[in-house]
Amino acid sequence: MRNRTIPTLLMAIAFTMVACTSGTSPSPSAAGGSVAPGASAGASAPVAAAPCAENSSQTDPVMEGVEPNAEISFWTYYLSPTFDEYIKCTIARFEAAYPGVKVNWEDHQATYLDDYRNAIAAGTQPDVANLSNNEGWVQEFAQAGKLLDLTENAPKAIVDQYFPNLFADNLVNDHSFQFPWYQAIAIELINKTIYAKAGLDPADFPTKVDDLPALCKTIHEKTDTLCDIRLTVNDYLTQMTYEGGVKAMNDDRTKFTFDSPEAVAWLQMYVDMVNKDKSVDTDALTTALDRVALLIFSAGQAAFYQTGPQLIRVVKSNNPGLYDNLAIAPLPLGKSGVTQPTSMAISVKKDTKFPNASMALAAFFTGPRAMLDFAKIVPIYPSTPAAYEDPFFSQQPDLIEDSARPLAKDLISKQQNILIQIPHKKEVNDIVRQAVEAALFGGKSAQEVLSSAVTQANALLP
Repeated sequence: MRNRTIPTLLMAIAFTMVACTSGTSPSPSAAGGSVAPGASAGASAPVAAAPCAENSSQTDPVMEGVEPNAEISFWTYYLSPTFDEYIKCTIARFEAAYPGVKVNWEDHQATYLDDYRNAIAAGTQPDVANLSNNEGWVQEFAQAGKLLDLTENAPKAIVDQYFPNLFADNLVNDHSFQFPWYQAIAIELINKTIYAKAGLDPADFPTKVDDLPALCKTIHEKTDTLCDIRLTVNDYLTQMTYEGGVKAMNDDRTKFTFDSPEAVAWLQMYVDMVNKDKSVDTDALTTALDRVALLIFSAGQAAFYQTGPQLIRVVKSNNPGLYDNLAIAPLPLGKSGVTQPTSMAISVKKDTKFPNASMALAAFFTGPRAMLDFAKIVPIYPSTPAAYEDPFFSQQPDLIEDSARPLAKDLISKQQNILIQIPHKKEVNDIVRQAVEAALFGGKSAQEVLSSAVTQANALLP
């Protein structure tokens, strides 16, 4: 099992961050968290400094009733300095569409989630914020009563600009508290050198999650290489649901049920990979820093890595030789048989002084024009069907990172969030996380830890 010292790992992470903020076409992180430089926040330079493209096949959404002379704060996650020009250009266009309205933009990075929680506690929560759907952030803050109900407050014309399945991602009491922003299509990146050494063909990459343990065992035995897999540590129940076919709660949502045979089998699969086969890299498996796994793969130390095409540019920047030796494969499906939306979102503070201006900004950044502009500089995919009408999405791409582009609209339209609303989601996830780690690293049985976790979670219910 690979064991790194903490200083060594932090130095490696720092190296990745230098790579991530250089190059001509970097991209946002995948929908999960992201490692970042030590500085947690920084205000942008004046937006007037950013040049803006004048022409587009798409238009920006415009809302009525925006409060005159509103001044709103806007936080993004891990986009500066790489995408400063895009962000500033969009803000400048927004301010021109709503004369007198001013946007104060900050980009927060490694400490984003702590910064946001601390801002709420201090009464300085930003009016508009970039939140992750996949990591459970939207549900956490919506359940805490900190986000504006967009099902109830957003104009129908704004809501109708999105794929319905994406606006309905992470509902709380059947209401949406987010506008879906940039989407990703999860893929498997394959290191063809290690694959060949193991006697494997990328074309035969598993189509089912259940076949990953055998693959990792083969790779470890033949190449002494560990599999670079990261569990969704901020949202274990979602991963259980998609991969293991686990039913997290009973039908009337009065009891948790994630200690079922399906749940035990799901956890036991990973326990065996850690303790029996010793085929996975534990530095990556349960880290809260998703870019640890990306670093391992981009250093050429892993056979495959699950990510979005937008992060292939990190491999290209860190290791050009590996970039030239990549293959991609579709994401293997779990027992649910469907893929989860991989979505960043923009949400609005519940008690903002300027709800219409804040919704207008959130709708503007997630609208067809801004999404198309973003997609043209980095391999992300719009949440708005109209953006795909541009010829850009029908052109056959030349680069491996763009290979999913012609298929993106169809794939994204079919993504489904099949997890029911989980009450006390953050608290329950903390309980499940401790249970999973006790089984993986503490020698406890999967059944024992999950049954104990269910008892603790049920105690949170009325």
